[in-house]
Amino acid sequence: HIKQAYLCSCLGMSIAFHYSPSKFTTQRNMATHHPAIQMTGVKQPLTLVQVPTPKPQHNEVQVRIEWVPSAPLDVYQVEAGLMVQFPQGLGDSGAGTVVAVGPGVERLRVGDQVFGFFFHREKEKGQQIYVTAPEHLFGKVPPSIPLAAAATVPTNFVTAFLTLSDKLNLDLPWPRPSNFHPQDQHVPIIVWGAGSSVGQFAVQILKYWGYTNVIATASPKHHTKIKGYGAKHVIDYQDPNAVDMIQKILQTESPSLPIRAFDCVSSKSGSLQHIAEIVTRPGSTIAAVLPVVIRSPSHNDGVHLSADVVGGAPWVPGVDVHGVISYDFEADNFLKDHLLPDIAPTLLESGAVEPNKYREIQGDSLLQRASTALDILRSGTVSGERLVWKVWTEEEYPQYK
Repeated sequence: HIKQAYLCSCLGMSIAFHYSPSKFTTQRNMATHHPAIQMTGVKQPLTLVQVPTPKPQHNEVQVRIEWVPSAPLDVYQVEAGLMVQFPQGLGDSGAGTVVAVGPGVERLRVGDQVFGFFFHREKEKGQQIYVTAPEHLFGKVPPSIPLAAAATVPTNFVTAFLTLSDKLNLDLPWPRPSNFHPQDQHVPIIVWGAGSSVGQFAVQILKYWGYTNVIATASPKHHTKIKGYGAKHVIDYQDPNAVDMIQKILQTESPSLPIRAFDCVSSKSGSLQHIAEIVTRPGSTIAAVLPVVIRSPSHNDGVHLSADVVGGAPWVPGVDVHGVISYDFEADNFLKDHLLPDIAPTLLESGAVEPNKYREIQGDSLLQRASTALDILRSGTVSGERLVWKVWTEEEYPQYK
């Protein structure tokens, strides 16, 4: 049901904890309920409700969510339903502070600041005061990274890494060996929509692992940033000659190599069909983040989505085409155990990857902030930045401090 949904991504408390060489134990007067943002129906206004506060179970941690990013998936769920079972919570990522840990938790402790990508059930929806989820879905936020910036990372870093390693079969060993150079470091890799959140992380990841032949598309205002992240060429996707320009680059610099293409936009007319014109060499591979957008939410007739990447464009025989479901990263045990716990925090702390630029959405209440962010995202005017906003604030909810 999680995959389908992605296709179609109070009482007070006091906390005390004691350290022993092996673990923290928590002593809490648990809240029984807490505020959460909820969807009640297609195109209906968001609501604020009280939901039960669960006790963390085996290997689970409970996090007070302080910052969340709004994402296109939020809009798709509110505008189109996307297999949502109303009423339902909203959001699948955020950053905050660990307030309780369940049995078996070994890495995280009460008081740790973390970011996470969580999505299994209602108690993991991001737009609520407390998220309770498995420990492996969280990473520690490096001290140098503000929580608001950290909130921009988890979902789309996971999406980028999963796509590059699993769908495009690029070698991303962890830990990266010293003096590592991938055997196919010169393979041409197209990142369509490199100015997007996913695209920015993809280009940075490719640079870190030594891939040198990245051809990116982005709006002109993002070209300098994307080149700084490691792209060899950056093309304005709005240029009517963009397809011809990329074809010329490939024919001149990589005339015989199979191509890898990462569609971070997944627009039927805006990206997929262009990529189908470019990527025609047998043995090439394309991966597109699902869902495919046939009509955007800002269109007069409303949003229209599809899960069919293969049917989204006239692909040449011999070219492999894959849809990407971010939640699938857990199927790979190595990624499950290391992607958020180790890889993302390490790359952030070292500066190899930086968070997305973000815009803080203001509002007098949790509901107002959530609704305002959704409206701005729905308008289709956001480019090259994430919208982030506060869930828990001490001023609004001092009882959850």
